[in-house]
Amino acid sequence: MKIKESLQYNGKVLLKERKKQKISRIDIAVKLTLNELQIKSIEENLATGFANNHFKELSIKRYARLLVIPIDKVIPVNNNITNNETNILDNVKNVTLKKYSFILPLALVLFLFVNIFVLNLPEKEVDYLTVNDSIDNISVPLSIEADENALPIEINENDTPPEVAQINYDSSAPDNEALDFICTIDSAADLTNFSTKNPEKPATYFFIISYEAQTFCVIDSNNILKTYNLAEGEKMTHKGTAPFKIQLNPAVSELYFEGWKVQLQNDDFFIKLHPGKINNLD
Repeated sequence: MKIKESLQYNGKVLLKERKKQKISRIDIAVKLTLNELQIKSIEENLATGFANNHFKELSIKRYARLLVIPIDKVIPVNNNITNNETNILDNVKNVTLKKYSFILPLALVLFLFVNIFVLNLPEKEVDYLTVNDSIDNISVPLSIEADENALPIEINENDTPPEVAQINYDSSAPDNEALDFICTIDSAADLTNFSTKNPEKPATYFFIISYEAQTFCVIDSNNILKTYNLAEGEKMTHKGTAPFKIQLNPAVSELYFEGWKVQLQNDDFFIKLHPGKINNLD
């Protein structure tokens, strides 16, 4: 996925330092929970691999901290985004009064109308509510009549509202630890696809075992996005509607879907589980 506005930074600094420390691109991807194409996008200043500049900038900062590089050597202080904000303010200042020149004549016409037709009405045509009027004498007609035979609306306490996927971030918040998890599964393009030829279980859930502490996220076909923090040795079942797109650490994960173990490789950080056709589940 291409990013509309370019982010000004020097990816060659990261590339040079990575080679100096003799670290492979795939090892960097594992440590940052990204894929190899996203690391390449950062190092070569490509406009692909990230949903927007915010997520890419966060990943660049994490990459710089991992290599112990001052962030100002990678991202300049005066970024392109700041320049865009300045241009917007300049455009607002350049708005001329001609655009709003119709307001004054309109206000004058309205003023004359009020003075001539409203304020000069005879008193007998104006119905005033005096202090002596009793509140009981004032009747308010009902526009909606209640039907005594109508049944009340039943509320089922067991009903829960549907979950809505929402991704929020606070751009004013300080940076967290260098290796904080960033979920980019909703925009990831390079996914490893898995499907079951002879499924033995329904495709409404998957089961995961995490052999080390990790954070992973999943989004289903209804665009419901969830993020989980698993402790070492923790097991869990995620329920939803397949296909499932998952971002996880394959080196420490054991995954089961439709009754079968998913054969994960070490670079399968972004995967997609497709439902198979179940003939009989007796």
